Amino acid sequence: MAAAAAKPHHLKLFFSNRYCRAQVVRMLDGTVVVDACSWEKQAKEVLESTSDKVAAAKVGELLAVRAAEKDVSEVHWIRKRGQRYHGKIASLIESMQAAGLPLH
Repeated sequence: MAAAAAKPHHLKLFFSNRYCRAQVVRMLDGTVVVDACSWEKQAKEVLESTSDKVAAAKVGELLAVRAAEKDVSEVHWIRKRGQRYHGKIASLIESMQAAGLPLH
């Protein structure tokens, strides 16, 4: 419980060959607070591809805007073992931070 109270919101990322998805999960009860994905109408209208770095950046931007509406001040991201911080992951996180949602 102490770890969940110290870092209450975690960032979960999912990338497939066709889409990008990001969620902010409240760790106390496991509920999804905010969700953004590249197959949504808002993202599809402005993207040529739903699975590249540009799409990941748009998902990060949407996530940050929605998190601000839900009063999420920061998120914690645990990098999986062997996962590199580059490409779509870096693009999503950097655009999320630029839009005002810091990574803790």
